[in-house]
Formats: sequence, structure tokens, C-alpha cells
Amino acid sequence: MKNLNIKSLAPRLAVAVILLTLPFWARLFTMQLTIRGMYLSILAMSFILLAGYGDMMSLAQMSFATMAGYVVGIGVMKYGLSHGILVPLSLLGGVLLSALFGLIAIRAHKIYFLMMTLALSQLFYGVGMTWASMTGGTDGYTGISRPELFGISFGESTPMYYLTLACTIFSYFALKRLIQSPFGIALQGIRDNPKRMAALGFNVQLHRYITIVISGFIASIAGLMTVYFTGVVLPDRAHLPSSILVVMAALIGGVTMLKGGLLGGVLMAFIISVTGQYTMRYWTVIGTLFILVVMFLPNGFIGGDGKMKTLINSFYLKLKSKILKP
Repeated sequence: MKNLNIKSLAPRLAVAVILLTLPFWARLFTMQLTIRGMYLSILAMSFILLAGYGDMMSLAQMSFATMAGYVVGIGVMKYGLSHGILVPLSLLGGVLLSALFGLIAIRAHKIYFLMMTLALSQLFYGVGMTWASMTGGTDGYTGISRPELFGISFGESTPMYYLTLACTIFSYFALKRLIQSPFGIALQGIRDNPKRMAALGFNVQLHRYITIVISGFIASIAGLMTVYFTGVVLPDRAHLPSSILVVMAALIGGVTMLKGGLLGGVLMAFIISVTGQYTMRYWTVIGTLFILVVMFLPNGFIGGDGKMKTLINSFYLKLKSKILKP
């Protein structure tokens, strides 16, 4: 039993050591790419909460994140507010937008919910593009200052890395705790059989609505990290391609588990970077990879269906037989 526990803990400890020591041995580019992967992971987890545990496919997560970014950008550039005030205000902004979207989209189900969130996100994108006096239009806001805490500037890569890592860990464990709570168990029951849960006395629509708002809060954390990392907020971040990127990250990692969001976000960031270095048609490569994952690993790399493990074992046995072949 002790050996089993050590074997199960060893990979986790190795990952923890790598993440905690990354700034000391990795190149600056690798660290920055990991930061991008982590805030994409937070967005993917916010999507998985809705799609994997609530049966609500959403294309509005980037709108919530962009709203949080706009609160910071407008607050700093137009009104000169301090970051101590803007951090909670930005999270509140994303939550309020998700609450508004939820009031409208909650009436729809399945594919209609997806289309409703798509329409609302495009409406938000249109407002960002046309309300230039407030949002900056197509140019958005650039050169947004970063906060300082105890003399440490988050404009530097290392402090920003650890801040993003802390937010990613918080988001994962907060969502994990939520899913394992009575609320999360009821949500999964609603996902599987809403009529039966309603007959048992559960308020189905209220559970779904609260889940949308919580996902908006998590997405707002990613939006806050994004604007502090890049110093830029643009309406394009709420456009359809960005929303699809979040969905792809969740599906590649595995939409049935929060860990899928963690893996998928980092994978997507590195895949885009690596393929972009070798070809201008990197989206073709990414699209092909996505199709292959959907075909052969419909639940993602760690989706819990065991297919990934079966494929790895099959590959290992074939390789072993060829190496040992007389």
C-alpha cells in the first residue's frame, strides 16, 4: 500500500517541483508561454464547469474575461484608479456580465444554449468595437500599468508567473471543491436527468444560473491575469476565434474532468507556438490535430475513458516486440 501511494504521488510531486522551479532554469520564452497556457487553462476549466458538469456548452467565456480586462483598462487609462480598487471591480464586472448573459441564455438548452451564448458574445464584441469613446474601439487600451505589492512589480515575468500559477491552483481547487459539494453533485444530477431532479424538489434553473455566474467569476480571473501579463485589452479577445480556442483546449484535455482543462490549456499554448514557428498555416495543423483527437479520443487525453492509456500501452507493446524481435 505504501509503494502504491508513493507511485501515485511521484508524478504529482514531479509536476509540482517543475512548476515551482520553472523560473530558475527555463528560458524567458518558455516561462511566458507557460503563463499563457495557465490562463488558457483557467478559461478551459470555467468552460468545463458548464459543459462537462452542467451540460451547457458556452461560447461566452472570453466575453467574461474581456469584461474583466476592460474594467482594468478603463479604470487605469481613463480614470487613474488604483489596482487595489480595480482588482475586485474587474472580477465583479465579469460576474455581472455573466449574470446578465445567464438571465437570457438560461431559457435555452443544448445547442440552443450554445447559439444563445454565441449571439451574446458577438453582441459584446460589437459593443467593444463600436463604443470607441469608452472601450477604445479596435485599438482598445495598450500600455496598461501593472500592480506592485511589497515592492514587487507584476510587470516582471517571474512575479507574474507565480501570480498566475497561484490563480490557476486556486481556480482548480475551488472548482474541485464545488463539484464535490452537495451543489456540485446536484448539478451533475441535473446534467444527467433534469426532469427527475426537478421532481425531487431541486430548482433546476437556479442551479444552472448559479453555475453560469461562478464560471463567469473563474473566467474573470483569467481575464485579469491576461491584462496584467500583456498590458493590453482589445475587443478581439471576445471575438469568436478566441472563444473557439477555449473550447478546443477543453476538448483536447478532456471536457469531463477539470484536469483536462489544466492540460488542454497548456497544450494549446505550446502547440500554437511550436507550429507557428514552422508554418504560416499553423491553424491547419491545429485543426487536423483537433479532428484526430475528436475521432480517436472523444473524451480528450485525460477524459477518463481509458482510451489514451490503451493507445499508449498498445504502442509500447508494438515497439517492444519490434525491438526484441530476433
